[in-house]
Amino acid sequence: MRDFTLIFGCMFAGKTTRLIGLYNESQIDINEKLAVKPLIDNRYSAQSIHSHGGLTLIAHRIGKAEEIYPLIHQNIKEVYIDEIQFMGSMIVEVIGELLSNNIKVVAAGLDKDYLNNDFGPIPILKKLATTHIQVSAKCKVCNQQADYTFRNIESDELILVGHNNIYEPRCLEHWKRGELEGL
Repeated sequence: MRDFTLIFGCMFAGKTTRLIGLYNESQIDINEKLAVKPLIDNRYSAQSIHSHGGLTLIAHRIGKAEEIYPLIHQNIKEVYIDEIQFMGSMIVEVIGELLSNNIKVVAAGLDKDYLNNDFGPIPILKKLATTHIQVSAKCKVCNQQADYTFRNIESDELILVGHNNIYEPRCLEHWKRGELEGL
């Protein structure tokens, strides 16, 4: 069985930057690596994974986890998945299948939603992962360590893809204050 690295944290914590960094650091030939991102993530480009800091990685967009299967060919040794929280519960089975076929998986995603609830399949993926990389941001209010994602607009939609126009990283104190006072 191969390794499964899960990178997780709040918005603007550098999850995608770390994913792209691990891809670039890999000694595996580019033709033996596959990168994917969810169809719902349309913030930058359809053909690339983008970090908030400007790094890019050519990737396939998929609507659901099982769409990874047709992209796998006999030479693939590593799969990189961005925004894994949007892949649905089937991603657990897909990753299990990849690992059982000796394919290394590296994935990045939000571990908590804006209400601080577990996001999608992340709790199960944390149990499956052989390596955990938890990343933090700087609180938008006080510049201290931030592990929470605060939504600064009114919306009851759980999934609302956005950037710093909608979300801020916050420490626990300022996340709670924002939730109570709407700040």
